Amino acid sequence: MKVKDIAGINLKTINKKYEGQIQYLDTSSVTDNHFEGYRTYGNMQSAPSRARRIANIGDTVISTVRPNQKHNGFIDIQPDNAIYSTGFTIVSPNTDRINPYYLYLFLSSEKVTEFLQQIGETSTSAYPSVKPSDIGNLDIALPSRDVQDKISKEIYLLDSKIKLNNKINDNFVA
Repeated sequence: MKVKDIAGINLKTINKKYEGQIQYLDTSSVTDNHFEGYRTYGNMQSAPSRARRIANIGDTVISTVRPNQKHNGFIDIQPDNAIYSTGFTIVSPNTDRINPYYLYLFLSSEKVTEFLQQIGETSTSAYPSVKPSDIGNLDIALPSRDVQDKISKEIYLLDSKIKLNNKINDNFVA
């Protein structure tokens, strides 16, 4: 089965004429599921031209540039009016078919990262890059939904504890 069979790829983009404030995130602001922070822009005209992709809670963002740098993450919280760079592919799971966090774990795995890096190194651009279709065409083997849910829950809890510990450590004064 292919990722595109169980998830949508880049389903939504914001209209260039959108008038409201946006919270923008570029690829350098996400590394290995650590989100550095969104930049606020008063309107689309003042935002970078790459500010176009819309993602929802449960989606995975994965950078199409230099896959080995792991600019990817799972969206479990985001500000209102969050907009992502076109340097990301937004993968939106069909939740009837796959656990969203399980899909993130697959897409961020070493095996997939290495495979995408290999594809990227054959690209004609000046740096390793992949196309959204490369991500959509990845082969994924799915265990039962119960197994997906069990694996996802355990790893999500561990990841959440690690994030909390890191946040606590960041608050210590040296």
